[in-house]
Amino acid sequence: MSPSTPEQRLAAAGHRLPAPPRPRGDYAPFHLQPLPGGGRQLTISGQTCRIDGMAIVGRCMPGDSLEPARAAARVAMLNVLAAVQSACGGALPAELSVNRLRGFVRCSDDFTAHTAVLDAASQVLSTAWPDAPRPARTAVGVPGLPDGAFIELELDALLP
Repeated sequence: MSPSTPEQRLAAAGHRLPAPPRPRGDYAPFHLQPLPGGGRQLTISGQTCRIDGMAIVGRCMPGDSLEPARAAARVAMLNVLAAVQSACGGALPAELSVNRLRGFVRCSDDFTAHTAVLDAASQVLSTAWPDAPRPARTAVGVPGLPDGAFIELELDALLP
C-alpha cells in the first residue's frame, strides 16, 4: 500500500516533522487569511534550519560541497511544514497550493549555486504533495541569518 497522506509520504522518504516552531521574536509563526468565495491564504514566517532549537550553522562558499547546505535546506523545509501542520490544526492538508517559496542562503558574495541548494527544500515539498504544481521560487544570497543559520525559508500558500 502506498503512502496516502503528506505525513506518510514524508515518513516513507525518511523525513520526520519536528514540533511546531516557536517564534523567537514579536511575530506569529503563520497567518491565515480567509479569502472571498472560500479558501484561506496561508503565510508561513521565515523558518531557519533548526533542530531542537539549535541552528545548523554554515556559510556557502564557492568550491565547497553543497550537501551540508542542502541538508540544512531540507531541515528548514521540515520546519516550514511543521508550521503548516500547526496552522491546519495538527495535520498537513491533503491539498496545498504553494504560490511562492522564498529561500535565503547564507553565503559569500561570489557564491552562485543558490538554486542547487534550495532544490533540496523544493524536493521535500514535492515529496509531501507530489501532484501539486511547483511554486514560484526566489533564491537570495545573504551575508547573515539568525544565529548563523545556513538557510531560512518563507512560504505562501492557498488552502482549499
